[in-house]
Amino acid sequence: MNLWAKRIAGSLVVAAAVLFVSCLDEDNIAGFRNENRKFKTSFIEIPLESSVILFDSLRTSNYISDPIRRMLVGKFTDPAFGQVYAEAYTQYLPISTSKAKEADAVFDSVSFIINFDYYHFGAATETVEQFKIHRLTEDLTFRGSNDYYNFSSVNYDPTPIGEGELSISPESFDTLINFSSADTIVTLEIKLADDFGLDLFNNWDASSPDFKDFRIFTKLFKGIAIVPGTNNQQALGLSVGTNTKVRLHYHTPTVDSLFFDYPVTSGINTSHYQYDRSGSGVSGLTNKYIDFIPPNPNKRYIQNGGLISTKFDIDLSKFFEFADTIENLVINSAEISIDEIDDPSDFPVPQSLFVQVLNDNNRLKQFASTDKPQQRVQDSIDLILYANNGLTLTNGLQGLSTSTISIGSVFSPMADTQRDLGRLTYVEDDERYLGYFTLFFQELARREFNADGVEKTRFKKFILYPSDPYAAKSFNRVVFNKQALKLRIYYTQPTIN
Repeated sequence: MNLWAKRIAGSLVVAAAVLFVSCLDEDNIAGFRNENRKFKTSFIEIPLESSVILFDSLRTSNYISDPIRRMLVGKFTDPAFGQVYAEAYTQYLPISTSKAKEADAVFDSVSFIINFDYYHFGAATETVEQFKIHRLTEDLTFRGSNDYYNFSSVNYDPTPIGEGELSISPESFDTLINFSSADTIVTLEIKLADDFGLDLFNNWDASSPDFKDFRIFTKLFKGIAIVPGTNNQQALGLSVGTNTKVRLHYHTPTVDSLFFDYPVTSGINTSHYQYDRSGSGVSGLTNKYIDFIPPNPNKRYIQNGGLISTKFDIDLSKFFEFADTIENLVINSAEISIDEIDDPSDFPVPQSLFVQVLNDNNRLKQFASTDKPQQRVQDSIDLILYANNGLTLTNGLQGLSTSTISIGSVFSPMADTQRDLGRLTYVEDDERYLGYFTLFFQELARREFNADGVEKTRFKKFILYPSDPYAAKSFNRVVFNKQALKLRIYYTQPTIN
């Protein structure tokens, strides 16, 4: 007898006993009525207990390996989540340290060119967005594993060295991001102070370490802050490619309109976010990792860039009370869904949501470090016993798979499509989220021990967190009723004629 079948059978009896929703499918699995059916197809639908959780940090500094490399700058008001403010900090480095400046070169001016990557969030109509450029007074550095996070601010001179504005049409940006060629770019060139430009121009000496050595150069020119204007109404994505740059304009007696660039792409760049949630749907959400029930207790919230997630709990104990009641039961599918969301209005929703495992303290379930040997043994056992690619390790909220166990490796369920992380995908036509986790729930329900009699962990607490667009570099969000979040299990069992 199939042990998995017997154990899940018990769950079905209990599910009926505790008045879970249970339905019979009148057609066979191919969709045709079978008057002499040998199998009965049914499903149980289990509402999930949930709450809102505030995490403490998101890395916003850009890595080459990140799915999206961008800086976010701007501000907006979202009735459901409150006000959000974003400013960015970046280094800029000479495009070539071997190019010599012409001996008769004459400085003309200096500018900062912003290349927009078409991401926008906030006002749905065309608005005028202002940008102020400030010189940093604090070093940007990764030394000592110094990442930058959503809360990381960097000091800068309060007096801007340049200001500029651009009329931004969300509709045009949407068209460009979907249909533009690589040659289609939208930029804003902001003239900067001449004294700053002269400092750069005089530093340009291909034979000098002050110019050639980036460690010395970034001490002399720490970087710039890009700050939104007071009346901005959108958060905008700034590319960290070669088209975002400081540009020196100069000429020689024989050639006019020359330039030399300092792109941001090879330097450190990051974004800093601030939140004011007062008066919003998540007003009062301040304590991290504590179960939070919103002012409207029926609502649940998830926000990219805002560290707001929805936690859900699964009570598995009832799955095993009558483990041997039904013979030869087969699980066809296990899915998690959010069956309906609130009208997002003009605020785009995440296109997918990760499902990741939580500890009892609401922290992400990480593979234990070497200073916790007992838990590390248990974690190793769990990875082995959750077979069939039911469980994997990722690097946490960034949502990237990792093939090795490292500091911060997080337990994440796998989707039915093997080697893909478990996630709920947004079905736009139905305005709902849906994800399949059959393999994971089969392993979750199967009681197993290793050779030493150590039982694998049955995980009960999980978190829904945005995966697309990249959570640290976007502000997409979704709101839904708590009753809409469900676990649904489809199964068949033989009938007796």
